Amino acid sequence: MAIGRATLRDPEVFLFDEPLSNLDAELRVSMRLEIAKLHQTLGSAMVYVTHDQTEATTLAGRIVVMRDGRIEQTGTPDDLYENPGNMFVAGFIGSPRMNFLNAVSGAGGQIALQSGATLSRPDLHLPPGTALMVGIRPEHVGLPDTADVVADFQVEVVENLGGTRYLYGTLPSGEAMVIEARNRQRPKPGEVISIGFRAAQTLLFDAQGARLRSISSVAS
Repeated sequence: MAIGRATLRDPEVFLFDEPLSNLDAELRVSMRLEIAKLHQTLGSAMVYVTHDQTEATTLAGRIVVMRDGRIEQTGTPDDLYENPGNMFVAGFIGSPRMNFLNAVSGAGGQIALQSGATLSRPDLHLPPGTALMVGIRPEHVGLPDTADVVADFQVEVVENLGGTRYLYGTLPSGEAMVIEARNRQRPKPGEVISIGFRAAQTLLFDAQGARLRSISSVAS
């Protein structure tokens, strides 16, 4: 009703302050669609405040991610998902969240994960002994046959969402990890499977959580 009354005034800007927070899950989905249709029909600017990343990424043309009153990063939903500027944004945008693994840089661009696996990122030119966090999205983790980083993974919980399954478990280092199961993978809780991912799909962060970028990506 409040949205309807505001629409009658034909405003240039709509201000939404978590309008869907008190609705149940089904109504939230339907109202997201209605607000999206309203924006397309009216063409008015809409400033939408929310703690729900799904609302932000599905409704926004541009997102401003804030923490403690400070702007962490701005950009399109795709920009923030694919090219986050720090660990906070990388962990906030995406569900399930990005996996973060402890690592230390070595000589020649080699990076040793706490789990015992290694990956090569010579594009970063890091001094040996630098403490890092390696980020990898759940959908970028798969079977080891097409990967250049391989590790054992003990399955603890299998979350079946119909067309998608997520496996929650731990690496030999004890670090928690979640992966998106594909290729009809149906492991059971307690089972140890081999997983892998490509070094090129990882994001690296320093000890303070800032994104580490290659020289080529900075120049571009």
